[in-house]
Amino acid sequence: MIGLDDSNLGLGPTAFKNMFQNLDAKEEGSYSLVWKGQQVKLPIYMISIKTLRYNLFNTRVKPHLQQYIAENNYPEDYFAELDKDCVTTQRLINSFLSKNPDRKEALDYFTKGNKQVVQEPLIATPDGRLINGNQRLCCYRELFSKDPGKYVHLQTAYVAFLPDNGTYDEERALEATFQDTKLVGAMFDWVQQGLWLIEQLEDKSAAQIGMTIGKSEADIKAHIGRIQLAEEFLKHIGKPNYWVMLRDEMNLLQAFKTLQSELTKLKTKNQRDKLKGMSFKFMEDPDEATKGRGTSVHLLIGKAAKRLAKLKISKPKTQKPKSVNTDLLFAPLPVISEDDKEAEEEIDLESISGGDLTDLVLDIDKVEVDKQKARNEKAYGEKQLKAANTSLENIITNWNNIDKNGLEKLVDEAISKLSQIKEKF
Repeated sequence: MIGLDDSNLGLGPTAFKNMFQNLDAKEEGSYSLVWKGQQVKLPIYMISIKTLRYNLFNTRVKPHLQQYIAENNYPEDYFAELDKDCVTTQRLINSFLSKNPDRKEALDYFTKGNKQVVQEPLIATPDGRLINGNQRLCCYRELFSKDPGKYVHLQTAYVAFLPDNGTYDEERALEATFQDTKLVGAMFDWVQQGLWLIEQLEDKSAAQIGMTIGKSEADIKAHIGRIQLAEEFLKHIGKPNYWVMLRDEMNLLQAFKTLQSELTKLKTKNQRDKLKGMSFKFMEDPDEATKGRGTSVHLLIGKAAKRLAKLKISKPKTQKPKSVNTDLLFAPLPVISEDDKEAEEEIDLESISGGDLTDLVLDIDKVEVDKQKARNEKAYGEKQLKAANTSLENIITNWNNIDKNGLEKLVDEAISKLSQIKEKF
């Protein structure tokens, strides 16, 4: 990450307006969008990247904001009380954006020498605060600071200006709509999108959110359910709101998808709690659970779900955090006491290691697979012998009409094979 001096981290709202009024910039084009319910054409200008400001509440940095608060034990409204336009805050946002893995696509695009496109401008308020394009601005600043000669074309950016400032909700809704366009940069990742959805859920239904961003109600509910499972997992491991760690270090997206899918198939709350407990144990340390075992966390979750009846979970000795509300994902179910009649192993999730739990599940799965194979082979043998008896009966019934040339030899061979089978009983 390239260090930026204060002069490269934007002008304050008043200073930006004064700069723009004296810039005498020519209009480079226009960009159409819906703003506050009206279709508007925004004027586009070339603006110095040094003068623009990042948006503190940009969805790209939301995971960072929550983890920063958690790491420093700050109050939840810490950033709401912060001066979002000061250089210190802008430097902090720049550092967050620089750490995002989803910036790679935009950074690679411009590193290869590609030019900005006027039809894909950054979107800003009249006082220079970006609503869309924060990640791209971070890339422009990094590349230009690294090599001003090579990246002179990134010294300025195409910026389309909104006619006026909007409310927080209006700006976030506008930002979300850009995810369905081809503006340079990656789509929101699953954590960014999920946290935005949870925020929107405070005063909108899943259907209403889906209409805003062009997705089905089912897709919205599925994503919300996934992020809620992730939230519960982080609380379970004592790292609430450590979203950056979860996304960038633990690589558990497929595991959450599998867990989410398997949970919907279960009939009781006890079954769901059992599967979640085992899955979270696998997830706590994915390397410990999978290394040298030729499997992955999401495959383990699938096997555990399949063999759930064979395992009994000991009652926890310590109180676990209360589960988050996942009603959007799962229909409410009564708590039904399970007698674990089929259970062959009892495990204490508090004391067992992820690796030992993996070995236990894999062993149980192998035994069940072998049993099923034996059952299949038995059924195969019965089916084939019944078919053979039917064929022999047909031969006897139609004996007078059969060409018997060479038949005696085939009968001898059949008797020999049947004798071999008989001897095996």
